[in-house]
Amino acid sequence: MNRILMNTAMEGLHESMLEMGRLCERGIDEVLSAIYRSDKELAATVVARDDSIDEMERRIETQCLSILARFSPVANDLRAVTAAMGIISDLERIGDQCADIAEMVEHLCGADKHIQPMADLRLMGDTARSMVHDALDSYIGGDAEKAKGVTMRDDIVDAALERVILHLTNIMRESPDAVSQAVDMLFVAKYFERIADHATNIGEWSVYLSTGTHPLDKELRQE
Repeated sequence: MNRILMNTAMEGLHESMLEMGRLCERGIDEVLSAIYRSDKELAATVVARDDSIDEMERRIETQCLSILARFSPVANDLRAVTAAMGIISDLERIGDQCADIAEMVEHLCGADKHIQPMADLRLMGDTARSMVHDALDSYIGGDAEKAKGVTMRDDIVDAALERVILHLTNIMRESPDAVSQAVDMLFVAKYFERIADHATNIGEWSVYLSTGTHPLDKELRQE
């Protein structure tokens, strides 16, 4: 009976995490749309939703603590709860980054159009969103190989960021009137890069769940 109750509690935890993840993915999609459509209202919607994501983090954390208190899980169950608490922290930060991007979009919408959004910016956003999705899938499914694939895609986002920085730096050098807007775009690109970093963290927690070893543990032992 205790095992059945434990399984039910874990299923509820996973459903809550997937719901939180879907909100984060939706936020990434919406800020991308807001950027390319100069949609200030859509950006404001993303900012307003951040409170809901924060509340979900608190609710899921309560679920995790309840599972620890009621069932005293061990081995893989304990790792799953530990990983969940790490993952929701990263999801909350992704929600924050989406809100940060949305606030920058609201500011950009009021500026003169000097700079068109770059294809690399969309590449960063699309890749980061897919990383978040696959990282959560890898946690729920216990798929360490899929999680490792997520962490490898971080290089795509980093390379795109370098190209965005180079492009915007050239614009600032050639067009002083566009400096303010270029700086805003640089912040947007950096926020997308941070979202990818958080997705990478989620992937690493998934590896920990499957193997019992967090990738950071190996790095610390090598130092």
